Amino acid sequence: MQLLHLYYFKLLAENEHLLNTAKQIHISPPALSSTISKLENELNVELFNRIGRNIKLNENGKILYMHVCNIFSELDKINAAFSGKNTLSQKIINVGVTSPTIWNEAIGGFMLEHPGIVIQHSILYTNQLDDVDHLNSFDLILADMTDIKNRSWEPMMITKTSPVLLVNHNHPFANRNQVALYETRNENFIVLTKGYSIRTYFDEMCKKAGFIPNIVAETDFLLRNQLIKNGTGISFSTLLGIKSININNIHVIPLDSSTPPRILCCFFKKGCTITPEMKLFKEYLINFYKET
Repeated sequence: MQLLHLYYFKLLAENEHLLNTAKQIHISPPALSSTISKLENELNVELFNRIGRNIKLNENGKILYMHVCNIFSELDKINAAFSGKNTLSQKIINVGVTSPTIWNEAIGGFMLEHPGIVIQHSILYTNQLDDVDHLNSFDLILADMTDIKNRSWEPMMITKTSPVLLVNHNHPFANRNQVALYETRNENFIVLTKGYSIRTYFDEMCKKAGFIPNIVAETDFLLRNQLIKNGTGISFSTLLGIKSININNIHVIPLDSSTPPRILCCFFKKGCTITPEMKLFKEYLINFYKET
């Protein structure tokens, strides 16, 4: 059983897409299919259910995938041990986040409370969420439950946050206690540019509400707030999303229960060791948002 074949299997199990996986490892789809067939013949079991062009990991495949994750996790430990970085790596946590405005306050608080633990923090944009190698560079990923589709990452819920509208003080919604998202179908929207997780959430919620939003500007956080104050349009966020940004002179209106909350999670890589520092960080996040 060749290690390279197991690596190819691991990627295909995580993507469940032959063409995309072949592109990722720079081989042809027939070559990848042949490699998997050889592995199946060697094990004398089928690892995927094949329906037309679609493939789905079956029970045999799930068993092999669990063992393969353990194999590659051990290889990582060997590399760390012989590079002399094992002790250091246990005090560093590589964290990827898809919504920085939600997580920054908690991460900063943890670093103040635990100065001996280094947090290496990077923003993850939506076009990076299908890049297996890029995801694997992180110890933990803080994201919406729907952000990470890769089955090798396991979510643990940290908290929920309710969606809200951001409007100018002269807007008719400004005096409302609650608004249904469908009521905004004729409004002008100022939204964050594509690539932010919250933008994906907004697009999906509008689709669920049955309308295509009229977007008049795609901006960053600062310009969005200025345009709202100018009366250019309204915007969409969450209660946690607005905590760390300046929304002076902007009214925050809760959306009703027809728009579900965001479920925010800490994702762990299956098969990888959870260090004491990672466990401490996870517990800190749970307590931080419990008190928020």
